[in-house]
Amino acid sequence: LQPSSSSVPSLQPSFVPSLQPSSSSVPSLQPSSSSMPSSVPSSEREFALNILSDVSDVSLLRDNTTPQGKAFEWILDTDPLRLAPADGSFIQRFVLAVLYFSTGGGSWDTCNAPINVNSLSDCGLFFRIGSAWLTNSPECDWSGISCGDGVTRIDLRGNGLSGTIPSELQHLADLEWLRLFSN
Repeated sequence: LQPSSSSVPSLQPSFVPSLQPSSSSVPSLQPSSSSMPSSVPSSEREFALNILSDVSDVSLLRDNTTPQGKAFEWILDTDPLRLAPADGSFIQRFVLAVLYFSTGGGSWDTCNAPINVNSLSDCGLFFRIGSAWLTNSPECDWSGISCGDGVTRIDLRGNGLSGTIPSELQHLADLEWLRLFSN
């Protein structure tokens, strides 16, 4: 096959690569990058969204007015631990953050997330002393949380919780105890 030397475009495809880039007015099928402001790169954000889509409805994750959306933004943009979505504790930490936002976290009687998320402020619920929620300590150290291989107990009784118990708790496979009475 010989390349055509004509300057008239042909309707037949060429089998010889050209040295000129082609220009097309046809839109690309590839998605453009997200304009969502975030400190997390778009690809990692999409990876996290994909992982958490098995835990929460994606539309709730994308809506930052829902407990799921607030937890999603917190774990990606504010959480001082900066866990990677592939980390084994990522889903567990996310689920507990959903619990916090679903039950009026911020208005609890004690153990609310501090203004400075890097502070290790201690607080106590009954006989369990731990750190405040949504801090830089591991979630198993948050007051009212007990862990073995995963979260085994949540004891937030008498702490002024209000709201709903999120369905995401079903993803805490090792959970044996949930104490939320007297709220």
